[in-house]
Amino acid sequence: INAEYGEYFQHYYITNNLRMRVLVTLCVLASLACSLSPSDRDKISSVFNLPIDSLKSAYQVTVARSILQLPLLESSCEFVANNAQLTLADLYFASHISKIQGCQVDIAGIEDYLNSEIAGEGASMNTLFKAVTSLSNFGMTIDSSLNEKIAAKVKAEDTVMAHSLAYLATAVLPGDVPKDLVDSIEDIAHRADTIGNAMSFEGGLMETSMFLKGAAVLSLKAGKAALTDQMTQKFANYIVSNKDKSGKSNLFYTLVGLDALSSGSLVPTHLIVLDNSAVISESQRTLKVSLVNPLGVTVKDSTAKIVSAKGAGGQAIFTPGPMAGGDGMFEVSASELARGVFSAELGFELPSGYLAPDNSVVKVKCVLPVEMKNAAFKLIDVDDNRILTNSDLSGGAVEGKADLSTRLIFDFTLTDGSGEVTLHQVFVRFTNTKTKQNVFFIAQADLKKKYTIDLNFRSAAAKSFGSVGGEYSVDLIVGDATLPQAMVVDVATINLEVPDSKEPAADVSKQAKPEITHLFKEPEKRPPQAISTVFTILVLLPAVILLIVWVKLGANVSNLQLSLPAIGFHGGLLAIIASYVNFFLGVNMFTTVKYLAGVAIVTFLCGQRLLSSIAAAKKAK
Repeated sequence: INAEYGEYFQHYYITNNLRMRVLVTLCVLASLACSLSPSDRDKISSVFNLPIDSLKSAYQVTVARSILQLPLLESSCEFVANNAQLTLADLYFASHISKIQGCQVDIAGIEDYLNSEIAGEGASMNTLFKAVTSLSNFGMTIDSSLNEKIAAKVKAEDTVMAHSLAYLATAVLPGDVPKDLVDSIEDIAHRADTIGNAMSFEGGLMETSMFLKGAAVLSLKAGKAALTDQMTQKFANYIVSNKDKSGKSNLFYTLVGLDALSSGSLVPTHLIVLDNSAVISESQRTLKVSLVNPLGVTVKDSTAKIVSAKGAGGQAIFTPGPMAGGDGMFEVSASELARGVFSAELGFELPSGYLAPDNSVVKVKCVLPVEMKNAAFKLIDVDDNRILTNSDLSGGAVEGKADLSTRLIFDFTLTDGSGEVTLHQVFVRFTNTKTKQNVFFIAQADLKKKYTIDLNFRSAAAKSFGSVGGEYSVDLIVGDATLPQAMVVDVATINLEVPDSKEPAADVSKQAKPEITHLFKEPEKRPPQAISTVFTILVLLPAVILLIVWVKLGANVSNLQLSLPAIGFHGGLLAIIASYVNFFLGVNMFTTVKYLAGVAIVTFLCGQRLLSSIAAAKKAK
């Protein structure tokens, strides 16, 4: 499909007189991007500045630059004038460039040639699409009866691409849109594969983008959105995910899909993009909001306002009212700062032709630093019940000594200016200055929001410190999602004395391991040779007795035939017996089975022939 249709696509300039619905999606820049950012647009624009070396290249550059609203290249018209021929592919490319840039295509017999391509009995959907769209782009007359021929052809081919081309071709035909063709859009959409929160067709980006463009222009002409909001959003997720791929063709069809999603007839996605990752702080009190379409183009003549912005405790950080700015770019400064996550309800007024979305709620995080207050650091000798060290840390980190009879008590509170707070991660770290070994203890807050570390070195020496003494630096570490960054406070330096302290074992994880020697079970002691010989004689004795009995009874072997089957059969029996003997003497089972397989087949065939000849001889008598 890619090879057949990869170079065929129509770009339409559509005047949107249809009342459009707007699906509002909240996209924070820190998460998955939902539209083209300014850097994305610059990267893609640079790809379509490359020199033109073919009509297809001229067509892609012209369409892409028109979608991105960039100045068009005059070299495209020159290339068309010098290279376009009276072929369907050339006329298809040239007609789009002519319509977008106003170029003149001086080729005689264009209309007759295109109508002859349409009239051909074997014309495919691809041929009908190119011919019809070329006639439309050149402003030539199109027969409205083509609807029936297109409907028959798309029914015969019944592929996603055939339906997409039928939608594009039908959109430029005069007259009403066939209802069954519009109804088929959602049916075809159900053929797409859903992976996670994205939908795409088996043909990939090109096939998906072409379907969205065809569905968009046909929905616009029919006056109804043919895809559900959920389908549109999933298709949009897939298209936007391709914006970082390389290659002109990939980027071209990414633009095609985004252009279709921005046209207004698929329930287009207009996005609220929050600057600063929706985070405000003392150094950045401004929240910036952009209302853009998937192409990253702001919605002109739009306004925005703050309806409310309150936290879980009822605090308000924004004053309700209009936001500054316009044309899709707005900002508002926080009237107050309070640490936490706030729900900001936004309202929008959009220009005529858009249905204004309901008030939308976005999450805004306010981050503020905290300070350590009311600190009390104590080292207490438990045996003598006396305080060795007592400090409020106002003069910085303290020094002290500790042994197995020492107890450490460290109390403190955390404040952010509005009062005492509790945070998610608060712990004290002990670091051995020599070995760099870290030991962590979690600080627990009580109902009055006071944090406490109560450590008895007698029980902690072996369990937490591994009986390793020496000098330890003590730090308080505080982390939380509402902090600008983690807070680290140097609290103390303690010389821990542990009896019979030992250095930690050397890390041997990267050294050679001792060689492993496997000891297999020794074979059992074999019996004496005399016993083995007697046992062998006893085993063979029945065979000797059998032969003696045969002789005594006068066994008759005169009827033994000397034919080839007789020799093969008896020889095979002897060979089978020899294989068993060989296996008993030491040959392994697999080798024995391999020999038996060949011998058994010969024995079976010879035995069957021998028994048949004996039966025939008896019957003749």
